[in-house]
Amino acid sequence: MNRLLRPAVCAVAVLAAVSCTTAPPAPETTDRVALVAVPGGTAAMSPRHGPFGHEVDLAFGFSHDEVGAAIAATHIGSRTSSGAGAAVVEATLNTQCWGDVAAARERLAAALPVPDQPARADLTPAAIYFRVIAGDTRGEHVVVSLLADTPQARVSGGYARVDTTLRWKGGDWRRRVPVLRPSPHPDTAGYALLGPTP
Repeated sequence: MNRLLRPAVCAVAVLAAVSCTTAPPAPETTDRVALVAVPGGTAAMSPRHGPFGHEVDLAFGFSHDEVGAAIAATHIGSRTSSGAGAAVVEATLNTQCWGDVAAARERLAAALPVPDQPARADLTPAAIYFRVIAGDTRGEHVVVSLLADTPQARVSGGYARVDTTLRWKGGDWRRRVPVLRPSPHPDTAGYALLGPTP
């Protein structure tokens, strides 16, 4: 071997040996998305995707990505249902919704107020799945499809599906209202698990 190349080859061999023995970088903290009871139903929570803020009637601060949009849809959706109560619904409609807010108020006015009662077990999901069906979650508008695995939906042979449009405005997701009622969906093909209940 050429005397000039020998030191270079040795240096490369030493660097290769060092790089092989160096510990790999620490993995990112795993994201634990879990389903929790919130006013009006069940929503997902995540240390990485939000919500990062809470007030008496609101949860806000969701990441600007697919999981953040899906989590936002679960929170805003639950808090604009009749089971959430008038104060929570009004606060959510005023700050986290867009579209025909007046029509959403009219639809809910017939159902409100709902007396305090425990959540119906047949409507409580064991898991929620999600899929982005239109738009770009790093852009301004996105349509997220949610599937809820509830006892009631299982009796009907599948899952309860709700498609919802969100837009990124003022540094957070807002949900378009009114939203169509849930429809049956046969399976989770093409969907990802958002979170199970603990």
